[in-house]
This record gives sequence, C-alpha cells and structure tokens, in this order.
Amino acid sequence: MNETSRKKILILLTLVLVLITPISLILILSQGPKSGPEVTIVGGMLSEDTTWQGFIHVKDSVVIPKNVTLTILPGTFLEFEHYRGYKGGSRKSISSTGGNIIAIGTPEKQIWFTSDAEDPINGDWGGIYCMDTNASVFMYAIIEFAFIGIESGGSRLNISHTIIRWIHAEGVYSSRSTLLIESCLIYDNGYHDLSLEDFNPNITVRFNIFNGGNFAIYSEATNVDIFSNYFVNYTGTAVSGNLYSNLTIIENKFKDVGAQIILDPTTTNITSGNDLLGNGTVPIPYLDYDNPEPRKLGYVPGDPEDRYLYVYPDIDETRQIIRKLENETTFDWSLEYVNGCLWKFEHRSFIKGSSQDFVKINLTTETKEQFGNDIIPNPNGLAYDGEHFWTHDIVLNKIYKFQPNASNLIDIIAVYDIPMGVDSVIGVASDGTFIYFSDAQHIYKLNKTMNLIETINLVGGSAVGGITWTGTHFWCGEELMLTKWNMNGTIAGQIYPAAEGTIGITWDGTRLWTSQKTCESWLDAKIFQIDIIDDQYILNQ
Repeated sequence: MNETSRKKILILLTLVLVLITPISLILILSQGPKSGPEVTIVGGMLSEDTTWQGFIHVKDSVVIPKNVTLTILPGTFLEFEHYRGYKGGSRKSISSTGGNIIAIGTPEKQIWFTSDAEDPINGDWGGIYCMDTNASVFMYAIIEFAFIGIESGGSRLNISHTIIRWIHAEGVYSSRSTLLIESCLIYDNGYHDLSLEDFNPNITVRFNIFNGGNFAIYSEATNVDIFSNYFVNYTGTAVSGNLYSNLTIIENKFKDVGAQIILDPTTTNITSGNDLLGNGTVPIPYLDYDNPEPRKLGYVPGDPEDRYLYVYPDIDETRQIIRKLENETTFDWSLEYVNGCLWKFEHRSFIKGSSQDFVKINLTTETKEQFGNDIIPNPNGLAYDGEHFWTHDIVLNKIYKFQPNASNLIDIIAVYDIPMGVDSVIGVASDGTFIYFSDAQHIYKLNKTMNLIETINLVGGSAVGGITWTGTHFWCGEELMLTKWNMNGTIAGQIYPAAEGTIGITWDGTRLWTSQKTCESWLDAKIFQIDIIDDQYILNQ
C-alpha cells in the first residue's frame, strides 16, 4: 500500500469516527481521560454511596438522598440529555436532598458537566441542586449550558477552581447557605454570576475572575466577604448589595464594568483597597488550570440572538393565550385579579414609595395606578380575601395584611410571623374565608389570624410558581406546567404554560392570568391571559 492510499484510509476512518461518535465522547477523548471511557447511563434516586468515573450519560435526573454520597472522580465527563421544548419533557439535573456530592478533579483532569447536544445552548439541562447538604464540594470542574449552574439551599458548599459559563439564569444561586467560592473562572451567564439571596449567613468570594456578562454579584439579606477578585467586561453592576445585606469588599480589581459597586440604603459595608479603574496595583488572581472551550455559545444569554425558547406558541392542545399585556414588561412575583383589575407589586417600580409599588391595572383601559409601599421590601405572592390583600415578604419572612388607601399608599393592617408548621411560603391565595400558602410540596390552609388549620400534601407534582383558587380547585405553576389541584392534594388537570418561568397566577372567574419571567432582562410582555382548552390532555398521554 502506498503512502497516498494510507492517507486516504486514515481520512476515511477519521470521518467515520466523527459521524458515529457522540459529540460528548469526542470531547472527552480530546479534553478528558486519554483512554477510551466506558459509557455509564444514569438516572433516578441513588440508594447507596456511589462513585462515578469515565463517561457518564445522564438520561434522567439523579437524586442523592440523605446519608448518601455521590463521588465523582477526576477526569469524569458528564453529559446531560438536553431538552428544548415546553411540553412533554423535562430538563435533566443532579439534586442532593440531604446527601452530598463530592466532585474533586485536578488541574489536568477537570470534571465536566455539560449538554449532550452537538450545538449546545443555555438551558439545555437543569443544573446542580444542593439542598440541605453539609459537605458537598466542587473543585476543578467545568459547568456549562445548564439552566442554573449550582443552586444551594440551606447548605454548606465549597466551590473552587471551577469554571461556570453559558448558564441560562444564575451561575450560582444561594439561599440560607454558607459558601466558599474561591479561584473560579465565571463568565457569560444569563442574569447574575452569583445571586446570593434570602438570609445567607456566611458567603466568602475570593481570588476569582469574573470575566464578563451582565451582572457579577447580586445580594439580598446576605453576609458576604468579597476579597481579591477581578471583575472585567460587565454591561451591568459588578457588585450589588440590597435589602439588609452586609458586604465586606476589599482589594478587588474592576475594569470595563457598567458600575463597580452599588449598595442600597439598607446595606452595611466595609470597602478598602479596591482598584476601581483597573489600572492600580491590585493583581489579577492566578488560576492554576486551563480553560478549554471546544464548543462556544457565541452570545451571553439574554442577548438578542439568544436561541432559548422563552415564549411558547399561542395555542396548543391544552390552552390558548387570549391576551398579552404588552405594557407590562417587568416580571413580578405577585398577581391577583379583583373586579376587572389586576393587582401586583411591580418589581422595578419605586415611583410612590421606597419599596416596590403596589400597582392596579385597569383591564379595560390598561391604565395603571400606583400605591406607595415603604414597608414590604420584597413581596412574594398575593391574595385578596374580599376585604384585604395578603402577601409574604421573602426578606423579612413576614406575612402582611394590608389595603390601599385614598392617598395612594398602602395601609398595613396586621403583620404576622410565619406560622408554626409552615415550612416556607412561595404563593398566597384566598377563598374569602381562609388564606392558603403554597410551597413546593404543600398547600397550607390558615384562618385569618394565621392559625394553621390543615396541611395538604401535594402528590405527583409541585407548586413553585404561585397559587390561585377558582372556587372549586387550586391552580399552581411549576416547571413547564400549570397544575390544577384537588383539595386533597391530588392532580385534577394540567395545561402547558404561556412562557418561561411562571411566577404569579390568578383566576378571573373564567380564565387564568399568569405572570411569566420570559427573559428577565427583556422588555417584552410578561402577563398573559389563558383560556383552558383541555386540562385532561396531558394526564391522558
């Protein structure tokens, strides 16, 4: 065989390899372990301590329960089966619910969490969820193309020497947690690189490079130490302190950012030795690992060219979008219909008061009336009992009974602590006699003095996107679904949502109205009126 023939055969073999080999396997062969890995398909709940190595295909979401540890060895390549629709599927994820995830790579053998798509985009898979975990570690890892990078709730986490990029929402989202975020490279994520909200007692962010995107660090009701980081190429604010946060910001370097540091009046801070213009003596942190980019997103999530499906078709087998309020372009965590009007706390409106305005929308004219709010910093959920409004504030963790007055202010009638027996509050509803709170797995029935009457356990679904009462049933939002619940916690019906991220829901006597995130940074319609066509279609599939 001559040299020309050998070259032709080599080229042919290479083409065959490319055609038959999954993109993720090509990546692991080029970037990960050098020997051919054995493919392991995973999914479901782990029942015992488990170790992963080599090539892992996540076909179904993985859950690590209490007293179970998942160990991921250096050089392991995890690809998640991607999903880009809005009906009949789900984003795959890894979740610890009391268990631990130990993912410790090395500079030469990073652990890779990515999409299995040949042409991946933001939101292809769900993310890594760490709930009530006390010893989870992510070190020398790469996390990319997920809906959320790492979400921590009530946990202790060590995230270090890790690359987090091209995430649909937040690179890291944390509530009620203690985190160390050290020597990471974080960039080009959709909303915030780090979103630290809801009573984080101790967050340390040090020696990281925040390498561009929309916003770097956002905090609410959080204690955070920010030391010796480099922030570069941000269109928005690099460090933001809000709603009773406590920030220590020392010896950080900023360059080419929309704003270096913005703190609201409730935030306390210590700042010292920061290089605000990027031309001082503060050094750029040294990272002891490479940044391989065999597949690039090509945009920051939220850019005009974003390819994620934010708004769904107007009509499908289960529902039809009847109306969009084009002037309501800010997403809101509260929505309530009362006598021909919609009411909400407006997320970005501070016209009448120092906190979010309480807004009345006349549905005939679409004109707005604002009522000043100086008391409730971050309302979540809204209900009307026929006389008064009710809401929950996620920063102060209080329940407020209130009403608007003739002076365009709100009068606080009563303030309550979260009642004993109520785990948390996401949505608020009323049937006129009782008040109902929802969290992910429960609906709580309370009287108007906030005594718990009954806890309804939800079976077969969740309630993470608000709650409303129709007179016979509850409707709640959840991921890629609106669910109708019986009073006993069983599912009575389901329809597909109008758009990405249902965060508020109400009933006008005939139809549902929902508040959707779509893309947080877009000034598009966020409120939709929905006619239910067939709430049994999904259940019968």
